[in-house]
Amino acid sequence: MRVLMHVRPDWRELPGGDLVQLQRWTVWLRRLGHEVIVSDQAEPDLRNIDLVHFHNLARAYALWPALEHCRRAGVPRVLTPLYWPTDEFDRIGRPGLASRIAHWLPDDWRGRLKSAARSIRAPGQRRALLREVWLGPRTLTRRFLSGFDALIANSQAEAAELGRLLDVLPSTYLAPSGVDAFFWSSDSKLWAEERQPILQAGKAHQSAEELGSAEQYVDVAHKAGVLCVARFDPQKAQHRLIEALRPMDVQLTLAGPDNPNYPAYRRYCQQLAGPRVTILSRRSSVELKRLYTGCKVFALCSWYEISALSGLEAACSGARVVMTNRGGWREYGSELAWYADPADLGSIRRAVEAALQAPATPPLRERVLASFTWEQSARALVQAYDRALAAPRQAA
Repeated sequence: MRVLMHVRPDWRELPGGDLVQLQRWTVWLRRLGHEVIVSDQAEPDLRNIDLVHFHNLARAYALWPALEHCRRAGVPRVLTPLYWPTDEFDRIGRPGLASRIAHWLPDDWRGRLKSAARSIRAPGQRRALLREVWLGPRTLTRRFLSGFDALIANSQAEAAELGRLLDVLPSTYLAPSGVDAFFWSSDSKLWAEERQPILQAGKAHQSAEELGSAEQYVDVAHKAGVLCVARFDPQKAQHRLIEALRPMDVQLTLAGPDNPNYPAYRRYCQQLAGPRVTILSRRSSVELKRLYTGCKVFALCSWYEISALSGLEAACSGARVVMTNRGGWREYGSELAWYADPADLGSIRRAVEAALQAPATPPLRERVLASFTWEQSARALVQAYDRALAAPRQAA
């Protein structure tokens, strides 16, 4: 099979989990014998392409020209949406004045306002964003979705939410996310291969030599404290975690890069933080593995998570996982993790306390390795491709 993986045009400026998933799928599809071309062009070369795979419904405004190009060429098109409704977060999740303003705005106007603000911050995407401002995000999203032959969701929960967007949704298949071999395998060559660059300007996170050997990452006997690894972003709700754990006598470590769209959020978290809170910048994979291995509990109580790759990494490193109850992560963690309501500080506190006080660490690592490696994810993706190509095509 010859697949074109289409990457959003702002991938250099705004790295994220969608790009990690696209990159890992590309590597493993190639390992499984398929030819994969990666392009961020609005009009990629589609000669001899069997299928084009788009990613990230939230970037519909930027992906629209490439989708139209593929429709005109009559090439089969699938989308991994990475979708969860943002209404709750927009209404009550943002700290400060932004939340109070958003609470009173109708959903459609709130979305238009966000798009207008993005067009100011990202002048290179201004023309595409103005289409979203004009049509409204909901209308644009529905038109965009209707242009695909199939959708490939990361969970049943995501697929159910997608079903609420359109009366007639394209056929939807499942391909769950995976966890990097670096966090579970002793094969250092595989570590580096999974992270090889797939675009000319891409750069692997670290080489096999930089990542070291498995002996460096022996599980520590005494685990302590709570860890959260995520970009600093109100949607990730680090400020809620700080507030929820303030009454507890436990060390909290927050690590992650800044989101350029929220440049003041880290400072806001620092203002809330007390003496038991440590705030770190982006960490290398080597440093993250040591943090995961050393913590007793990993907590990510976001307003929503699609698949929370850092939760899978923490689980494979032996941490007990507390995850948001918004999104699809329960399909990954089942009853072997703890779940918290991000709107309820008491719920967050109780979930973390329960995880800290549990007599033993649940066998979540074993569950993740049995079902959620990137190889298993890529095999599920190939099955989704086969089903999409075998299904009746919509008219171009």
